[in-house]
Amino acid sequence: MFTISFCGAWTPNHIIPTVLTLDFGTQQVVLTDIILQGGWYNYEARQDLTKGKNLFSRATGMQTSDTFAGAFPDIVHYLNRIAPQYEIAAFNGQIDFHPHNNPRFTVRGQKPGRVIDREQLYTDIVAALKGEQYPVVKVNYHTVEPTPVQTILQSIKQRSQFSTDCTVNPDRENNIALALGKFNGLRVNPGEQVSFNQIVGRRSAATGFREAKIIVNGEYVDGIGGGVCQVSTTIFNAAVQAGLQITESHHHSLRSSYVPLGHDAMVSGSADLRFVNNTGAPIYFETNFHNHRLTATIYGRDKGPNINYRLDTSITKTLEPKNQWDDDLSTTTIKDYQNHPERYDKVLLKSGQTGYVVDTYIETYQGNKRLSRKLLRHNTYQATPHQYTLHRCEMTETQQELINS
Repeated sequence: MFTISFCGAWTPNHIIPTVLTLDFGTQQVVLTDIILQGGWYNYEARQDLTKGKNLFSRATGMQTSDTFAGAFPDIVHYLNRIAPQYEIAAFNGQIDFHPHNNPRFTVRGQKPGRVIDREQLYTDIVAALKGEQYPVVKVNYHTVEPTPVQTILQSIKQRSQFSTDCTVNPDRENNIALALGKFNGLRVNPGEQVSFNQIVGRRSAATGFREAKIIVNGEYVDGIGGGVCQVSTTIFNAAVQAGLQITESHHHSLRSSYVPLGHDAMVSGSADLRFVNNTGAPIYFETNFHNHRLTATIYGRDKGPNINYRLDTSITKTLEPKNQWDDDLSTTTIKDYQNHPERYDKVLLKSGQTGYVVDTYIETYQGNKRLSRKLLRHNTYQATPHQYTLHRCEMTETQQELINS
């Protein structure tokens, strides 16, 4: 039997290293003491682990209590390095999402994989080394079946569902249907970030959006894409309840009628709604717009036993509405009222709205136990003024005479 020194130098009276050949089926790999010395092992470390013995002497000297990893740590390490070249992971297939259909999810294209039968290989290596000087060992494999389709489908759960109701307005409803439809059937892979503006695209007449009321500088005005913010708000609340990581969200300057204070998510050309799929598995969006109700449903991996996510708010300040005259009133009329209030009836045209400063938190619960409470953002909703006009009183001749006297 031949022995070698390590680091490539021959010991006296020996001319070739001992070898072991592994037949992987498509390729044969020849292992020598020198090859096994490389990589993770340096000369001193390997000498210590193998007690300076070559493959053959280690095999013949093995005791019943010895393990393969203990006798051949260099082979185990080398196999761990090269195994991915020969092993094939089972492919669990492609999940197809069919929103609003039955079944909602299907799986296609599954393929089995294979892994090296390590126990058999270790046994064969020891037997071969004991019997031959230059053995060839055939590597056998275990077939690895993909995860059963039923198991895959059962792992996809409804993580959240959120709805809002909108007013009856054909142009606004058109915009809502367009924007909401962009999310229907959307798949988001683990780690990916969703940008609402990127998904929905530019709001313009060319892309099918119409004029409807939008909020600009604390006032309702006509603008292309009115109603899209209700879509972003609906998606936002569904994303929060699904436990997704919110990376960008904004509040309106005025409170929204379709969600509680601090639960809205305004979008514009410069303001976006963004969130990341931090669940470790794909998530899927299903949206619906029917009978003036918007609904966003998110499917994916189960959130965990009794785990729920929710928004909570805290009002830190109340902003009282001011009084404001109707724009149609002239300065002369207002001045005359200030000097002679008895000549006028002060009439309320439109009630103002109280404003609020609100903090929005995301809370995590397990059952009734709160696990965490994190501040998401500060919100300021402006107060809108009470709007008044003046009506000149009808005066009797006696009242007129008294005023003129």
